[in-house]
Amino acid sequence: RCLMPMAVRHSDRIISVSEHTAKDLEREFPYARNKIRIIKEGVTLFDEPPSSVDSSEWAARLNRPYILFVGTLEPRKNLDRLIAAYAQLPDETRDIADLVIVGGKGWGGVDPEGWSRQHGVAHRVKVLGYVTDAQLFTLYSNALFLAMPSLYEGFGLPALEAMAAGVPLVATKVGGLPEVVGDAGVLVETESIAPLAQAIYSLA
Repeated sequence: RCLMPMAVRHSDRIISVSEHTAKDLEREFPYARNKIRIIKEGVTLFDEPPSSVDSSEWAARLNRPYILFVGTLEPRKNLDRLIAAYAQLPDETRDIADLVIVGGKGWGGVDPEGWSRQHGVAHRVKVLGYVTDAQLFTLYSNALFLAMPSLYEGFGLPALEAMAAGVPLVATKVGGLPEVVGDAGVLVETESIAPLAQAIYSLA
């Protein structure tokens, strides 16, 4: 609240990663309108995706097809609803694929293991924590699809990474995600679990 207005006021140019973020910035700081330039993010991945998940200590746990989540574990990533939606799937659908959660811990006390136990799906949810770039691309390359149910994203880099790896995705209609995903993925509303569960069911 103190430093952002100062930074915006004194900057010569402000680079926004999406049109949506640029509009958010203009709304908060109308005087900055003429300084904003939109440069969307890109992604660099390995030329040849590995054929299977590598031999790290968690690799042995990934012995079934899986749905992938990638992101810092914090409230805006909406992981509680993702796990609840996964738990709503028919048993035969969960038998098709586990839910694999990748990302370092953030703020807000996000507890995917606890939520998984609460919904009775702990045996199907694998929380891997932080992984290397090479491991991450391996995980993308072998996933059935990416689930990105965020409550807000300025851009949504995991969506772009998944598409670059040739992986389908389901994401929410928030922030910059519709710009990134376009018609290349399934977009759902954020607040209700049912549409997310239906999209996961359809893709699975």
